[in-house]
Amino acid sequence: MKLVSGLAILVFSAMLVGLSQSATNSSQPPVPTDLDSIVSQIRQATQAANTDLNRLQIARWKGDSASKVQMQQVADSLKKNLTFAVPDLINDVQTSHGSLSSTFRLYHNINVVYEFLNSLTEAAGAYGRKEEYDPLSGDAASLDSARQGLSSYIEKTAARLERPTPTPVPSPTPTPKKIIVDEDDTPHKKPATTSKKKTSGKTATPTPTPH
Repeated sequence: MKLVSGLAILVFSAMLVGLSQSATNSSQPPVPTDLDSIVSQIRQATQAANTDLNRLQIARWKGDSASKVQMQQVADSLKKNLTFAVPDLINDVQTSHGSLSSTFRLYHNINVVYEFLNSLTEAAGAYGRKEEYDPLSGDAASLDSARQGLSSYIEKTAARLERPTPTPVPSPTPTPKKIIVDEDDTPHKKPATTSKKKTSGKTATPTPTPH
């Protein structure tokens, strides 16, 4: 009986976990497609996360002192990044009109922020209060959706830049037209005649040589 009861509890727990995961997936914010929507969602998610991080009371969480000190350091690092790094990177993206290099720098930083925020959110769920966990969980989900949109934007932009430019086909050189001249149309020139000098018919009498 105890074995059956234990199996029933495990099955029931697995069902609860599955329902919880389904609810989390259904509440996932839609992935934005255009860059303006992506940047706007990142700004909103990071500002909300910064506010929720300031409300954490990690010192009152369960666990040993060393773990709570480590989690407080993570929270402080996240707040510093969200306050200074993220706004500067967003400004670079907007100033460069979504250049690939500036967008990738923002994507790389958001990836790091999401990983640490997600870990701190799980710690809040395990050691903190529900009032601390729920807001952070929403912030992490929104940031995850925005980073997926940013990843898709970078992939499409890179593919567009790597697409080879078609080589223009040179226009054919026009063939010169042959001009046929009819011989009857050409003016005929009279043949040149050589004039002969007329010689006198009288024979010259030689002059006598004087003696």
